[in-house]
Amino acid sequence: MSSVIQIETDLSPGQLNKFKSLFAKMQLRDGKAYFPTSEMHGVLLTHSKQNALNIIKAHLRFVQPYIWQENDDQYLKHIGIDILLEQLGEESPKKKTQYLAARAYISAWLANNPEVFKDAQLTGQELDRKKISAMQSVRNKATHCALSGKPFGQGVECHVHHIEGVSEQPDLATDPKNLIAICEDIHKAYHSWVNSQGGSVTRATLKQFAALHGYKRNW
Repeated sequence: MSSVIQIETDLSPGQLNKFKSLFAKMQLRDGKAYFPTSEMHGVLLTHSKQNALNIIKAHLRFVQPYIWQENDDQYLKHIGIDILLEQLGEESPKKKTQYLAARAYISAWLANNPEVFKDAQLTGQELDRKKISAMQSVRNKATHCALSGKPFGQGVECHVHHIEGVSEQPDLATDPKNLIAICEDIHKAYHSWVNSQGGSVTRATLKQFAALHGYKRNW
């Protein structure tokens, strides 16, 4: 991965050095860059990682919508960093130039490393292929609807459903244990019901839907 950055900045070499771990641990989610809050001390001009975490915690009202939690690790979306640095610049005018420099430095790094997003796109395509393959495998083995018990065929079409929705749990998109074969009409009815309830595609809501209609819940 390239690390060449064509930008003049008022940040010191020591401050810039702190960005290395930030960039190395960056994650892509839905094509967007997320940076670990545990490595934000360079961006926020602090001497310690804990001080940076304290700053983020004190400004949660600004950045909460842009935080992604994965297990014990927390990430902040690129736009969330921009918003935070803009706010810190308003609160500390003397440091505003440096905060804006940190903001520009991140943007320059992203612009100089387009292959990061290309790799993510290729990864996404591979996941799509694996998802389709997993769904096809479940469909090929299915003989009856897991909810109604109706046999597939003779006008009863088999649909493969993600119990925990792909949007809700993308890491389970290719997991056979998260896939269930159900009738087309039941599949459509469930999604319509979830939308009308303002809910999410989860195991809990599918169980609730099954209970409402007297369907099986031992899948």
